[in-house]
Amino acid sequence: MLRWLGVGAFVLFAAGATALTVNSRRIALPVYGSMPSFSLTDDHGGAVRREDLLGKVSVVDFVFTSCSSACPLLSAEMGRLQHDVVSGGLANQVQLLSVSVDPERDTPERLREFAARYGADPRTWRFVRGDESTLRAVVVDAMKQDISREVDKGERDGFTILHGTRLVLVDRDARLRGFYDANDPSSMLQLREAIGALSAGHVSVAR
Repeated sequence: MLRWLGVGAFVLFAAGATALTVNSRRIALPVYGSMPSFSLTDDHGGAVRREDLLGKVSVVDFVFTSCSSACPLLSAEMGRLQHDVVSGGLANQVQLLSVSVDPERDTPERLREFAARYGADPRTWRFVRGDESTLRAVVVDAMKQDISREVDKGERDGFTILHGTRLVLVDRDARLRGFYDANDPSSMLQLREAIGALSAGHVSVAR
């Protein structure tokens, strides 16, 4: 079931967020699969491929620029995560990717405007897009996130796009290691712990 972010959860987490640092405590995380070869394009025209995931811990979310419900709060959460990554000294080890699920309307210019609205630093946090078939392969098949287009006469274009609010954690070997609900402050704290542990190489495979 798709879940949307609530204002109450946003306020609770914003008040209780902690800094992200390298985690010395060893934890175990499952391996849910590996990212296939793909090619997306960021908002500045640069290519983003599977090879760009190798050697860094990646956190991925899914948004579209005309979204007025989940996406602003998802992006605010990613903005806080960017701040924590940088302030924790992990900017050279961790990257954030926001994948547009609306490539028809999300032009590079619109993505740049959206990124600027949330203070995205392209050295740490990039916004990417791709054609419909690539998005299906990456978002639905590989990262196991639902996307559906629904009729909505209240929207200017007559439809909206429904998608999940989970952030996907990918390790340095492009393997999926976790799904974290942006609607749940405790899940966001677990994500930060997992990022710190992966950055330190203190993660084993959960059996």
